[in-house]
Amino acid sequence: MVGVRFLAPPTVFLASRLTGHAAAFSPSSSKVWDAVPTSNASYTRKNISITRGGARNLSSVLLSASPLEVIEPSYNLAIGSLALGAVFGVPGSPLKSKVSAFLGGIPLLAFGLFLAFQTTTLRFTFDENNFSLVKSDMSSMGENVVVGGENVWSYSSFVNYDFFPSRQFPILVYFKETQTPEDMWNVGPGEQANSPEAISKGAKPGQVHFFPAIGNVEQIANAFESNKCSKI
Repeated sequence: MVGVRFLAPPTVFLASRLTGHAAAFSPSSSKVWDAVPTSNASYTRKNISITRGGARNLSSVLLSASPLEVIEPSYNLAIGSLALGAVFGVPGSPLKSKVSAFLGGIPLLAFGLFLAFQTTTLRFTFDENNFSLVKSDMSSMGENVVVGGENVWSYSSFVNYDFFPSRQFPILVYFKETQTPEDMWNVGPGEQANSPEAISKGAKPGQVHFFPAIGNVEQIANAFESNKCSKI
């Protein structure tokens, strides 16, 4: 295991072969300071009180850690954008012209670099109850820039999800939820998605979200399915 840090010395490091977890606790404060994986699985951090004879209760404490699935990053979208930008903007390209360079090549190259940055710095995660968009170090992104609130949504709030243009060729990850306050549902694309016409065609009202497909879409789709997120 590499890079484990405990913030409250002195601590005792304990590992369990049965659970595949590791944890540390401080005898002076009787608290587990961290619960971390000893295998490829990931687990959320906990700060759990235990008795002073805490070693004998460690297995039950470790088993209480909620599983956290971190979706693998995917650079496919960034690479595709950079490749298209190169086709239209790189000297020697048969499609290069002054018009294509400015209207296609340069914007696509810039967008590809932006996507590469997002792919490197952001992660989709699934825990026991929620789907989240977080920083690559698992810290919060803060409030959603469009509708406010944390970028954390409960599975029970989902009314639909999909991938555009398709799961096989994903550019955008889409989902719709009812966790966001209702007065924000018609912000941006929500106005059309919640219109009477859309509802009459079977759409369910809620807040619409679109994210670039910067994570492994098969893993995202499987996680949506396994966590029983609603889909029309």
